[in-house]
Order: sequence, then structure tokens, then C-alpha cells
Amino acid sequence: MTEQSDQVDWIKQARWVVDGKFYTSSGVTAGMDMALGFIADRQGRDNAKEVAVYTEYCWQEDSRLDDFYNS
Repeated sequence: MTEQSDQVDWIKQARWVVDGKFYTSSGVTAGMDMALGFIADRQGRDNAKEVAVYTEYCWQEDSRLDDFYNS
């Protein structure tokens, strides 16, 4: 992405990033984590946790931690 524009603020080890009204993720399951993060931002963490339990999904709540990041 940084090769496409010098205005990209790339955060290497981020599972998802919130930039104003925009949410972006680093992959498919990261997108699921991001969606739960969005729910937490808009409707509270308890609601996001309830959705995660209901969908039997183990939510990585910390957007800065990506177990699949390769330095």
C-alpha cells in the first residue's frame, strides 16, 4: 500500500485500523474481529462479546495484536 501513495499510514502489526469513519482489516478473520470492534465502538463491548459468543467466534479484541504478523 505504501508504494501506491505516500499518504498511506501503514501500521504493520495491526489486525484492523480505525481512521475516522473508515475501518480496514488485514484479512478475513481480522475482518471478523474488526466487525466486532465496530459493534463495540457503536453499541458497547458487552454487545460485541455477546455476538462473538452467539456466533461461536473467539474474538481478538486488541486491534494491535495480529498473531499472523511476520516482521
